Amino acid sequence: MKKLISLILLIVIVAAAVYFIPKLVHTCDSCDELFVGTGYEPNIISEIFSDGDKIICRECAEKQHAVSIALGKDVENFKVEIFETDEK
Repeated sequence: MKKLISLILLIVIVAAAVYFIPKLVHTCDSCDELFVGTGYEPNIISEIFSDGDKIICRECAEKQHAVSIALGKDVENFKVEIFETDEK
């Protein structure tokens, strides 16, 4: 019974790693820096001139969203969610 529980636990851990690692390890589409985390959405200008979904690091997000941040938004408002929701 202990071996069965250990095997099930191992399968769950491997499945979680396969699911979460690609969602948490990215290369910034702006500066090509490798980072760990969910990442941030680029500003609207970068989205218009790009193909597909882009993810950028915090430093690039702070630069690209500088105007919004100066107007009172927080850089965390642009953070990509690990579990996508339909809220916006």
